[in-house]
Amino acid sequence: MSRTKQSFRNQLLDMESTNPTLQERYESEVEAMIEKQLVGREKAGHILGLVLGLGFLIGFGNVAIFMSDGLPLFARASFILGSLFGGAFAAMEVVILRKGTINLKTDSMAAAGAVWGFVVIIMTIFLLNADKFPDPTRMLAAMIIFEIMAGLQLLKAIVERSEVKTQEKLLEIEYQIAALAEKLESNETGE
Repeated sequence: MSRTKQSFRNQLLDMESTNPTLQERYESEVEAMIEKQLVGREKAGHILGLVLGLGFLIGFGNVAIFMSDGLPLFARASFILGSLFGGAFAAMEVVILRKGTINLKTDSMAAAGAVWGFVVIIMTIFLLNADKFPDPTRMLAAMIIFEIMAGLQLLKAIVERSEVKTQEKLLEIEYQIAALAEKLESNETGE
């Protein structure tokens, strides 16, 4: 049923004639709305993210490779995972800084999802090995704080993406109304 609706929708869209100038203005406004230029604080924030990612990559990698002789396996795995996360986060920041823009639909959601996933995986590893800690309640309290911060960042990214999608849809409706008004005007003058 969904397939039938989709094809019917596409057929209607194919039959609709569009004004090229309105279509071009719509696409450029959507692009400007989604791709936000990095200036000032935003650029500094992404540079800080790059530095933190590289710090995680080097710091955790250093501990995992050179200082892990007396560490249990789960701790070594956590440092390796932290190093991999730092590298991935640094790579993502490099891509964003090179573009000079951030895609509000995908980039912020990817960063927040990566942080959330990392915290959940590390928390799971530590909880599975809680019996090896002298005071697991302190560890659990600290991890809950990180979980809350990561969850808030993910929630913020979801809200931002929803706002962008809503603005995009409103803009689409605005241009459809403009196109209809243009058609009505041309029909009135043509009669």
